[in-house]
Amino acid sequence: MLSPKKIIQTTRKNSPIRPSQIHGILAIRIFLIFASGYFLSYALRTVNAALAPMLAADLHLSAGALGWLTSAYFLAFAAMQIPVGIWLDRYGARRTEAALLVVAAIGASLVGMGESLWSISLGRILIGMGVAPCLMAPYAYFRRCFAPAQQPRLVMGMLLIGAAGALVATQPALTFANAVGWRQFFFIASGLLLLSASGIFFLTTDADRQAHSTTGQNAKKTDFLTLSRHPVMLRCIPVCIFTIGGFAALQTLWAGPWLTAVLGMQPEQASMVLLYLNAGLMVSYLVMSTVSPWLVRSGLSLFRQSMIALAWLPMVFALMVCWQGPLSWICWLLLAPVIPAMYLLQTQTALDFPGHVAGRILTTFNLMTFAGTFLVQWAIGLAVDVFISRGYSQANSLRLAFAGLVALQAVSLVWFVFCHKKKTSVAAS
Repeated sequence: MLSPKKIIQTTRKNSPIRPSQIHGILAIRIFLIFASGYFLSYALRTVNAALAPMLAADLHLSAGALGWLTSAYFLAFAAMQIPVGIWLDRYGARRTEAALLVVAAIGASLVGMGESLWSISLGRILIGMGVAPCLMAPYAYFRRCFAPAQQPRLVMGMLLIGAAGALVATQPALTFANAVGWRQFFFIASGLLLLSASGIFFLTTDADRQAHSTTGQNAKKTDFLTLSRHPVMLRCIPVCIFTIGGFAALQTLWAGPWLTAVLGMQPEQASMVLLYLNAGLMVSYLVMSTVSPWLVRSGLSLFRQSMIALAWLPMVFALMVCWQGPLSWICWLLLAPVIPAMYLLQTQTALDFPGHVAGRILTTFNLMTFAGTFLVQWAIGLAVDVFISRGYSQANSLRLAFAGLVALQAVSLVWFVFCHKKKTSVAAS
């Protein structure tokens, strides 16, 4: 097995990459079809934040149980990243994503039919498994079939679609659930997942498989453990868990309880704030798709753009903990401008490795992020239950749990900067 330091040199030497000639209408069609899967994935990922009061009331869930129900998605999602990375490199994006979206459709139906915490948890687990490739599959496809200069724009385009899915999963989803029931939401989602799977299978191409060849020997040299021990990956693990994963944990669940329990908002008001947040994310992704390439040309690398975002997030979360005034909900909107830059860290990491291992690199990174989302999301729920059992109010319990997350984000940022400086000093010497 190769040492982590030799992965890039050896794989580049053995596996040259040639870009595919995808352009025009075909390129737009492929982008939009892959985007449909990610739209649904993100909507199902974030919808519990809006439906949390309804789910808790109908199923009689505690904070810990609600945290588990939502984070079960992320646990399954994270667990699937290793096999998804292998399948993307071996079978391509089209086959991998289409097959797994069928699993997600089954899971959505189970949620709609479930009558207990564990039956609905099983459905959430299958959804998490099924949508696991919905961003990594197009990312791997783009990495192999489009020029490096196009990557930031493609990435921002996909994230824009994801933000649109999150937007639909706020006030519109709550309004629909209030009108016809939250179970019907998941039944409709099941049908849409099957439709997206059909589109991906029949209307995209295997250009990503044709753009590279991976031998069995090279695959063994670039397994998950080897890739995760690479200095580039080791530098990113803490921020993946606590900052990127932490943001996802709050956005997809705990933002709602924070707005209602800490700031005293009604569920409809909290849902509107989440709608504003996701609308802000959409605008930020759209702006960043143009601004990021310009910043790179001006000398601000993707890495430095990401570093600014990784420093900004814990500062805003710290402000949330300390400020609970009538306008403090604005803090959630202050996150939106830097989130696109935060996710560019994944793009930069993929570009640091050769294209034929793009699937495994992207999914290794994603595994760290979503494992962090699961851990943070569940841990906050458990921490809140512990603090409440010791006599704290729900509002103060949430404040203490958030404060702990801020501290961990600050430590992970120090590690990230320290490792980068250490790498730079070693290279200079």
